[in-house]
Amino acid sequence: MSGDPRARPDPAIWDLPTMRAALRRRDITTVYRLLKRHGVAQRRIAALSGQAQPEVSLIARGRQVMAYDVLERIADGLGIPRGYLGLAYSDHVVDGVVTTVPDRREFMGLLAKVAMGAAVTGADLVLLSNPATATPVPARVGATEVGQLRDLTSVLWAQERRLGGGAVREAVIAQLGWARGLLQAAHTDHVGVELRVILADLFALAGRASHDVGFSGAALRYLGQSVVAAQEAEDSARAALALGQIGRLYSRLGNADAARDSINLGMLAAERVRSGSLSALLLCSQARAHAESREPGRAIDYLSRAEDAIAGDNSPAEPSGFNPTLLASERGRVLTVLTVHDRKYATEAIETLLASNERLDPARTKRLAFGLTELATCHLRGGDRETGVRLGHQVIDLAAGIRSERLTEHLGMLRSAASAHAGDARELAERIPV
Repeated sequence: MSGDPRARPDPAIWDLPTMRAALRRRDITTVYRLLKRHGVAQRRIAALSGQAQPEVSLIARGRQVMAYDVLERIADGLGIPRGYLGLAYSDHVVDGVVTTVPDRREFMGLLAKVAMGAAVTGADLVLLSNPATATPVPARVGATEVGQLRDLTSVLWAQERRLGGGAVREAVIAQLGWARGLLQAAHTDHVGVELRVILADLFALAGRASHDVGFSGAALRYLGQSVVAAQEAEDSARAALALGQIGRLYSRLGNADAARDSINLGMLAAERVRSGSLSALLLCSQARAHAESREPGRAIDYLSRAEDAIAGDNSPAEPSGFNPTLLASERGRVLTVLTVHDRKYATEAIETLLASNERLDPARTKRLAFGLTELATCHLRGGDRETGVRLGHQVIDLAAGIRSERLTEHLGMLRSAASAHAGDARELAERIPV
């Protein structure tokens, strides 16, 4: 959950089966209790819903909420899709009749007021308030809608690789709502499979973006839903990718056992695809997990197995997109982790990272920033302070345009390496946020 006391709960909460059932019954007592279980305090609920905290407490203890306007306020404040509570998607409800447009005289009067430079009041803003309205889905979904959704998903993935998860997360979550709506429309079995494949990609991206901004719990849930959607589409490759990402996330959280178990489950799924590149990606994930657990021998062994897997790959294209350039990047990342604990790996890490960074797609700005961070760290750890400092300043400038808490944390490795030196290296360390 976000540290901002006025931040809305993660939208994924509203799709949990127990939560959806409570919302369908308009059982706000259960809703508030479930929110508490997910770390949303009563004072935060009160701040978002416009209720007094004692009122929130009474509802959590069993008081029923019947008034339509109170349900509206709760839904809009907490970010609950109105349809989940059976509420109208509308700005105003008058005598039970939904008005789709604001009153013309009031609206034009407000526009004239603004155009003349008068200050806008709270009442004026109420007239302009526009709660989220779900876009109606087509009665029947076909190839056109599938193609549009696939194209939008590709754009979002590209933006995440360039700008970081923080730049796309909200857009991805909104797109997930649209994709799930399409599944409810009439469609052929073939279209249903294609929709679930795209849904698996969107869930994976939502998980990756959530991980990138520090929402580990949400990331795990989204990635778990990606596994489910992939399995429903009988797409073992995408299930393997999501399981591998879950393993990496657990590795970052310091849970080595869960990391290895998740990646092994991914390997089982990958065996059904018989893809060398997919297996290589998962083997690299295992190598990184062992490197972070300070097991250099096993980490190097898994890297060697990854190289063998991708060298003998004759499988058709699959969604991992893993290739020798990305394998080199992963190898450099693993060697960098080993260098942090033993500088004897620095020379090999530098050679590997230089080669991979030169071949890396310029559009993958975030991966390049990670690679430069690792390269600067290895130079500093290996004793080449001048190069390390130069690259360090370069990556800090690059990172300024990327919204990724994970990259910020990764820069901590560079800060630690720079702090071990004096002079300009210390100045570099001071530029990196703690």
